[in-house]
Amino acid sequence: MSVLTMEAPRPLRAVPSVEDRLVDEVMLLARERSEVQTFVGLLAHEVRTRLKVTERALTGDDEDGLRIARENTRSLQELVDELLELSRSRPDDCADAGEAMGLVLRDLGDDVQAEVDVGELPAVALPLTLLRTILRNLVANAIEAGASNVAVSARDDGTICVRDDGPGVSPCVAAKLFGPYSGKFGGAGLGLTLCREIVRQRGGDLWLESPSTFCFRIP
Repeated sequence: MSVLTMEAPRPLRAVPSVEDRLVDEVMLLARERSEVQTFVGLLAHEVRTRLKVTERALTGDDEDGLRIARENTRSLQELVDELLELSRSRPDDCADAGEAMGLVLRDLGDDVQAEVDVGELPAVALPLTLLRTILRNLVANAIEAGASNVAVSARDDGTICVRDDGPGVSPCVAAKLFGPYSGKFGGAGLGLTLCREIVRQRGGDLWLESPSTFCFRIP
């Protein structure tokens, strides 16, 4: 005579409902829209500021005013070029960070009163123009902050770090480092915001690791 054995009932797993998945998608879209709106607002603020400065500079007939107007015009043109490059970038884009740093050093020229040490750098999943933009912002910010030595290096996981011997970022500034706190284009305001947005578009991140070290990585 056979004996029937009853298996213990298996615990039921919670299956996400259609409503749950829909709520998750809506929340994700809301966060993405909020980030886009913030970024666009930063861009609009920066463009308005640059245009106002240029307008004031052109009201005079002195050489300093014309120089400021030319610098602002060049900065805005670079911003437009970088945003266009970001919109045109493809998932399979890849560039050598060592080559990008070579272009950055050429951009900085011989007038920079700082030593820039560059280690062996990996390829990064970005177009060369955008990778150059990120490295140029990080290195230039360090020099403008008073660093006499800037070291650009890479870790085994592909993280690239820019470390300097300057005073570093104070805690009160660090709290709003990636927000619209700086009115200077290319400084530690919109420049860093744009750089982080470029990296995040590729699933990576850019962060302040210590008061004098910025790092970024794209998986």
